[in-house]
Amino acid sequence: MKSWLPGRRALLMTGMALLVAGCSSPPTRYYVLAPMPESASAAGREIAVGLGPVELPDYLDRPQIVTREGQNELNLAEFDQWGEPLHDNVAQVLAENLAALLPSRKVAVYPWKRSNPVEVQVSVKVIHFERREGGDALLSVRWTLADASGQERLSRESRYSERASGDGYGATVAAMNRALLRFSRDLAGAVRENQGAAPH
Repeated sequence: MKSWLPGRRALLMTGMALLVAGCSSPPTRYYVLAPMPESASAAGREIAVGLGPVELPDYLDRPQIVTREGQNELNLAEFDQWGEPLHDNVAQVLAENLAALLPSRKVAVYPWKRSNPVEVQVSVKVIHFERREGGDALLSVRWTLADASGQERLSRESRYSERASGDGYGATVAAMNRALLRFSRDLAGAVRENQGAAPH
C-alpha cells in the first residue's frame, strides 16, 4: 500500500491546484466619469452658480456598474466598478463642465457656504443613469433653476441616449460620459438664457 501513496498524494495536490486556479477571480476594473477638456473661459458677465442638490436613485448608490435588463431587472457588474461614489463623481463632473461652459470661475457644489451667495441654483434629480442591454447608456433627469431667493424659474425633464462605440464596460462609461456632457451643455444654455449672459 505504501508504494502508491506518493502518487495518490501528488494526484490530490494537482487536483487542488486546478480547483484553486479555476476559482480565482478576474481582476476588478475601476472607472470614473471625466469632465470635458479644458477650454478658453466663456465670455460675458461672470455668473455665481450653485449646483445641487444632485440626487441619484438608491439602486445606483453602489460600487458596481448597473445594467438594466428589461423593465424590472437589474444586473450588477461584480468586476466592473466605479472608482468613487457615483453621486460624487456626477456632481463634480457637472460642476466642472458648467464652470467651463459658463462665464463662471467656480461653480459651488451643494451645500455651499452662506458667505458664497449664488445667483442661480441648479438642482438635479437623476431618474436613470445606467447601462442598457447591449452596452448603450441612458441618462434621464429632472432639473430646475432657481434664483438667489430660491424662487423656481425653470423646470424641465431631459433624456439622453448614447450608443456605446464598442463592447465592454469601458465603452459604456464613455457613452455615459457623453450623455452627461450633453446634459451639461443644455444646463449651461439654460443658465445663460436665464441670466442674459453671452453664449459660449
